[in-house]
Amino acid sequence: MKTLTKKVADWQIETFDVHNEYRALSGGRKKSLKRYGKTYEEKYHDLTWHMGALYAGLDRWRTVADDPAPYNDFLKMIGGRNGWKLYERPYNADDHTVGQFYLSLYEEFKDPAMLEPTQRHFDWILSNPKNGSLEWCGYKKPYATDCHDRWGWCDALFMAPPVWARLANVTGNRKYLDFMDREYHATYDLLWDKDDRLFWRDTSYFPKREANGNKLYWARGNGWVFGGLALMIPDLPENWEGRAFYVELYKQMAESLENCQRVDGTWSMGLLGGTDGYPVKETSGTSFYTFGLAWGINNGLLDRGTYEPIVFKAWQALTECVTDEGLLGYVQPVGAAPGDSYADKTEVYGIGAFLAAGTEVYKLVAGDDRKIK
Repeated sequence: MKTLTKKVADWQIETFDVHNEYRALSGGRKKSLKRYGKTYEEKYHDLTWHMGALYAGLDRWRTVADDPAPYNDFLKMIGGRNGWKLYERPYNADDHTVGQFYLSLYEEFKDPAMLEPTQRHFDWILSNPKNGSLEWCGYKKPYATDCHDRWGWCDALFMAPPVWARLANVTGNRKYLDFMDREYHATYDLLWDKDDRLFWRDTSYFPKREANGNKLYWARGNGWVFGGLALMIPDLPENWEGRAFYVELYKQMAESLENCQRVDGTWSMGLLGGTDGYPVKETSGTSFYTFGLAWGINNGLLDRGTYEPIVFKAWQALTECVTDEGLLGYVQPVGAAPGDSYADKTEVYGIGAFLAAGTEVYKLVAGDDRKIK
């Protein structure tokens, strides 16, 4: 298990500068890029959300790696060459994602340069808050609502809230926690389905249905939320009155995920669409769920007897999607809804989720002589 996770981590670092050669794009995404004068071949900037998710996984992996030095050095190199700054858009949650690993490194190495730009940026947001509607307005500017400048899509709950919670933790300043809690609840109130106990991707998905008639809940979208909770809950104060909401939300999502895992161990790209609707497996959503469920067992939030078989089955499915070289296949390309996946194509964010999963599953079985079956 540890050897396989290391292989994937090392492969990603070795191919980091040519990461664009290993990804696929859906037809719609290709058209979108063409419309904005971009091409499939273009690389992601170091500080995009795609990369932020990769760094979050590497940050988890380095804590159990036999030799963490190469991963520490890589992450420090990324932060250093970008001045430890967040990305371009001042409010957009996607551009805050890299703050997760900045603050994690700060906790360990105590270099103020790793902290100060993120804290300064978030202080500016607190002084200049957005208060408009979260109703989805698409991507045509000028935007009709504040859905992009607040957390108007469920993916945002992975990208930004863990940074705000960690900043509150490392600084001891409650104002960051209060902001996170207020904005998180606004998104929850809008996008959480109380019947199915899953998140809509955004308000434009409310009328959408699967071929079988069930509501359309995007797997990776819910994976972003579930993985984000596993990242964030450890930074919430034990005696904080708001903590119970996040723990209960996590547990409710875990129960829903238990009920829709596929026979092959993965989760369908549309969680309630079944294998008929989604015959091809997908690994980014599955990786986030494997990470989150294993984390819950390790931290006493989930019953081991109930959830351990689910985690082991999912991990086995993921291992079958890793090539001999270390590429994690079947990662759905960038999108906002179920799409395609390919055995020989990957994405950096999918690998980040896999590294987080491998780390937690390793912790789950470390010192345990039982075998994954």
